[in-house]
Parts: sequence; C-alpha cells; structure tokens
Amino acid sequence: MHSKFLVFFLCCVMGSAVAQQSNLYLHRSLYNFYEPAVQQKGVHFHSSIKPWRHGELDSIVRYEDVFKLDTLSGEKFPGKVWNWIAYDNMVQVNQPDFKLTIDPLVNFGGGLDLEDQRGLWVNTRGIAVNADIGEKRKVSINTTFRENQAKFPTYLSNFIRTRDVVPGQGKGRNFKGNAFDFANATGYVSYTPNNYFNFQLGHDKHFIGEGYRSMLLSDNALYYPFLKINTSVWKIRYVNLYTQFQDAINGTDTLIGVTRKWGSFHYLSFDAFDWLQIGLFEGIIWPNNDSTKTRGFDPNYLNPIIFFRPIEFGLGSPDNAVMGLNLKLKPIDRLVLYGQFMLDDLDVAAARDGEGFHRNKFGVQAGAKYFMHTPDYKHAGMVQAELNQANPYTYAHKEPVQNYAHLNQPLAHPLGANFRELMFLAEYRFHYRYYLSAKIQSAIVGLDTSETSNVGSDIFLSDFTIPGFPDSYGNTIGQGMETTIFSADLRAGYLLNPKINLNLEGQIFIRSYDNVQRSINTMQFMVALKTDLFNSYYDF
Repeated sequence: MHSKFLVFFLCCVMGSAVAQQSNLYLHRSLYNFYEPAVQQKGVHFHSSIKPWRHGELDSIVRYEDVFKLDTLSGEKFPGKVWNWIAYDNMVQVNQPDFKLTIDPLVNFGGGLDLEDQRGLWVNTRGIAVNADIGEKRKVSINTTFRENQAKFPTYLSNFIRTRDVVPGQGKGRNFKGNAFDFANATGYVSYTPNNYFNFQLGHDKHFIGEGYRSMLLSDNALYYPFLKINTSVWKIRYVNLYTQFQDAINGTDTLIGVTRKWGSFHYLSFDAFDWLQIGLFEGIIWPNNDSTKTRGFDPNYLNPIIFFRPIEFGLGSPDNAVMGLNLKLKPIDRLVLYGQFMLDDLDVAAARDGEGFHRNKFGVQAGAKYFMHTPDYKHAGMVQAELNQANPYTYAHKEPVQNYAHLNQPLAHPLGANFRELMFLAEYRFHYRYYLSAKIQSAIVGLDTSETSNVGSDIFLSDFTIPGFPDSYGNTIGQGMETTIFSADLRAGYLLNPKINLNLEGQIFIRSYDNVQRSINTMQFMVALKTDLFNSYYDF
C-alpha cells in the first residue's frame, strides 16, 4: 500500500512543466485580447475557469502573437525612453533560473457628474511584482498592492456608506468629508510540478463562467484567502477551491470586527466535443463559529471528489450548499453560446401545492458572443449579449452569516437576487493600441419597501423572515418595490503599455435608477491614466 502511494506521489511531483505559472490578471479587457484564439472551434481550453494561467495559455496563443508591436530603432532618447514606457516592464531581471518583473499600478483620473454638478476623481498608486523561479519555472510568485483615494458619484457613495465597502476593493474610510480612502492587496504562490497538477495558495479572486457576470462564482466581492488545486487529465479539468470569507453585517467577532466563514468548492469541466464544454459546480458555506462556539475548518469538506450535498445531508448539517451547471457551445468559428444554471434550494413536493414556492431558489444565465479579428490581431472586435436572472431569496440562508456573500457583497451577481438583467457589450481594437467599447445594461429588481420587509432581493436577510414562512407561495421576480436600472458605459482609449494594460482613456457613463420612492440619475465624464488589471463592477 505504501509503495503504491509513493509511486503516485512521485508521478505528481515529477515530469515536465511549462514555464511561467502565474495567472493572467482578472480583467475583462485582458481576456478579450486572447479570446478570439482560445474560443476557436476545435481548441481545447477550459476557458470558464478564471483566472487563466500563462503556462497553459501560451500553448494556444502567446503574448507575441497578440501584440506584434515594432519598437523604435536606436538606443538614444527619445526612442529608448518610449520603448521602455510602451513595450517593457518597468523593472525586469531575466536569468536562466529566475525572472522578476516590477511595475507601477496607477489610476489618475478626474471628471464630473453633470447631474449633481459634482467633481469626481480617483488617485491610485501601487505596485505589482511577479517572479518565476527555477530552471523550468515551475514556481511563480505574484503580489500587488494599491492605495486609493476617490470621490465617487452619489449612488456609489451611498452604497459605500451603507455597506461599508467600496465595491470589490475593500472597506472605505472617509477622506476629506465626501471622498473615500481604501487599500487592497493580492498575492499568491503557484506551483506546477508536472502537466497534471497546479497548486496555488494566496489571497485573490476567482470566476467561473464565460459571461460578463457569473451566477456561480464571480469576482464581484473583495479578495479572500484561498487554496486552489487544478487537476488536468485528458479532456478534463477539475478544480478544488478552499476559501475563507467574512461577514460584517450579521454579527461580528469582537477582536477582528467581522465574522469568519469558510467555503469549499468543486468544479469539473469536460470537453465533451470540439463544440461542447460542460461544467459541474458545487459549493458549500459554513460558519467559523456555531453552537459549540469554535468550529473552524470542517475536515468533512476536504473531500476532493464531487459531491458535497450527500455529505451535508448525511451529517444533518445546517450548512449552505449550492450546485450549478455551466455550458459552452461553439457551433461555428468565432461564435460562442453559453449558459449557467445555479441551484440554491428546491422542494418539488411543496411546489406542487402552488406556483412561486419560496424554496425554489435558482439563477439562470444565457448569452452569446461573437469575435472578429484579422490574422495578425492588428484589428479585433467582439459583440456580446447576455441575460441574467435570479429568483427571490436565492443565495440567502436561514442563518444570514452563511449566505453566499463575502464582506457585505454577493459572491455571484452584484444585484443579489429577485432580479432580471439584460446586457449588450461591444469592443473594437484597431492598430493594436486604439480601442472603443460600449456596455448597455437594463435590469429590474424588486426591493424591500421598509426595514422589516423581505421580498427576496436582500441576501443578507434570513429565510425565516419571509412573509408567510414556511408556506410562502406566489413569489415572482421583481416582487416588492419594482426598480428599474439602466446604464450605458462608453469608452475610448489608447493602450500605452500592453505588459501592464496601461491605458489613457476617456469615459462617458450614464445611469438611471427609478422606483416609487426615489430616482437617482448619473451622467459621468472621466479621463484617466490607469493600469487596468482588476475588474470593478459599478453597474448595479
């Protein structure tokens, strides 16, 4: 028995591994550079598991394939300075067994909200460090840090004061009265012993899906500690993700100001055909403290094999379990159809007694995207349409601290639940560096009419406070105070340095938010110099 285990262990840690095991930063525009190649029919790549790893991405399309940029000739000023700014990392060391890059992270922007006659600005300074270690570069280390001050439009300022968090970027502190100060950091170690396994330990975000949103697991909330194990065999990719989340709304630990909770996730992706990829998802959330006061990480959920639900049921557990399906179809070259189904709870027997039973909690996504590009990627574009919706009370739990959220924000869609959303997106890039993009969102969400109501949109409320509980029927999407949200985000820019996605960008952002109690309109103009490496979701 011991000899068999030793052979298996040696197989895991020996063998060849491709270089550069760091992740592609989780920002939409970076992925749009590579998607036309990755999403071709017949290409086997588990694109729904994000962030992507450079080592596996390079086997399909390399940085040099996407950016065929010609540097200026000569070693004198101004050519040397321009080449350094527009093509290279700011600091780099490249030895046979060690590669190091250091880059600044900036976002210097200013603008105006014409509706409120309110000046807007952002001031971000930071650093990104990446290192690849070893002769075969089996180990990669990445860390980033950003210090920020910003003055946001009214609707975002209200959200930050209510939820005590800047969307996806950490807790906000008042700065000079009507602005906010916030900081965040990421970091991880990635180790790839061979072609079958990759291990990552760090503090970052993850995303499951092909869409702009994810109904399973998105990068909407703040960064969190994690251990991630990727296993690749044949046409299969299997992910184990162990995490720790925080809740600062439904009770706190006195020493750290938040309540800790744990998460464990499995995702199995299978390339069934050249045109079809199927993904099975499951996750479970449980509190750090329960009736015994100190529960900690539950070893029952170390189980590396799908499924959690039978374990949870067998233990008589009150933990929060979710399951999901992710589909991707490539019927023709350049066209991708995708969808998700997320199941939080289901009671078929009770549902026979009437429609809209409150425990039938699920979310759905359906979308399509089409890619256009020249053979040398000098000109490339993408158009996308997407529908997202979640039934009332989805992602919530009878114990609010166990809801599907982290640091006061949903782990899936930023609108929480009880919503329906339609989105259209387009992007076009020409001569590698110039780009135009547009994003249009239209959504309805049903909101509570008072502090004591619970119509299913606020996932931080207990399921036990549902009107008519435990026999609540007739629930429909948009129930409560129907609120309409419309936003249009138009951008034009110039890519200064593709290595760190440094852009000079102009933006027009229009948003309307209407219900019977309030109407908030935003018309924002911004100009910024920024390194876009992380998604920020302000469209909610």
